[in-house]
Amino acid sequence: MISEVDYKRLVWHSRRGMLELDVLLGPFTEHHFKSLSEDDQGHYLRLIDAEDADIWGWLQGTLTIGDPGIARVVAMVNEKVGAGQVK
Repeated sequence: MISEVDYKRLVWHSRRGMLELDVLLGPFTEHHFKSLSEDDQGHYLRLIDAEDADIWGWLQGTLTIGDPGIARVVAMVNEKVGAGQVK
């Protein structure tokens, strides 16, 4: 489980250089990250460490995701906050 301090850092790190990513990753982190399994939290942390262009391509489906764990989390992000709607 992630500490509260590390969670706050993650929320900050989820703010990216692209507004489009901010709209997806920020709400997902704030509303869904804590409810993820420990494994999925690890996958999300790896996703967040990727380059913005890669994350955007994965979220849009224009780049192939070689890591099944990251692919799972990308699907969750698209399901939960795709089109800018937090569910």
